[in-house]
Amino acid sequence: MQNKNMPTSNILKDDFGWEVPFETVPLPSRGVVYHPDSKLYNKESISIKAMTALEEDILSSQAFIKEGTSVARAIQSCIVEDNVDVDEMISGDKNALMISMRITGYGSRYPVLHSCANCGAQNEVDVQLNELAINRLKEEPIVKGENKFKFLLPVSGKEVIFKFLTGYDEKEEKIKKQRMKSMGINLDNNVTSFLEQSILSIDNITDKNKISHFIKHMPAMDSRKLRLHIINQEPGIDMTWKYVCNSCTHNNELGIPISTEFFWPST
Repeated sequence: MQNKNMPTSNILKDDFGWEVPFETVPLPSRGVVYHPDSKLYNKESISIKAMTALEEDILSSQAFIKEGTSVARAIQSCIVEDNVDVDEMISGDKNALMISMRITGYGSRYPVLHSCANCGAQNEVDVQLNELAINRLKEEPIVKGENKFKFLLPVSGKEVIFKFLTGYDEKEEKIKKQRMKSMGINLDNNVTSFLEQSILSIDNITDKNKISHFIKHMPAMDSRKLRLHIINQEPGIDMTWKYVCNSCTHNNELGIPISTEFFWPST
């Protein structure tokens, strides 16, 4: 897909003597989870341009924020390669682009406030985004070019085929929740929803209604082990940061939050 926001002539270079820099971002999945017909198939990296005022407009658009699409749209705007659909990406690959896009726009320093787990003191932590580790795909898919992985449930002994969620899955879940909310139904079912989205089959049964029924009656140990397996196996960026408390020198580990400071830094 041609990026319509890119000018047809190189005005920046010809008239201003400057060009927006580009960089290559490694894809944690190495592209092996994407269909052979996809532009992402076997793709180990993606080229993106540095974030500009255009992406700032996208990120601050109230309409896009309300839709929940501002970040995905900004990432899409930064991708310079044709016919790459960010919504097709699994979350880990998309997060790798998001981190790189933020670094190109505002640098790698990301200040975070965190309470020490030992003494409770507030620490101003400077997370260095460029130092975050990449979690590469550990387990090969059942068939290369298919987002399908196998796991044996420890209690029930059932064989599960699961997938890593994509942007399209996130959109589908959002639409589902909005539909339920419009009907006056507010469900707090994050565990079952995640499993229903992730599981493709159980002992070769692919009927969604039957899978949903099984998930609701799945032994808690099976549910927990499967979720942990999916989370641990999913390729992406390690969003944890270690620091030493300024007050008591306790070694802390925090899960890096994506707050307003991430795309709208105050300094």
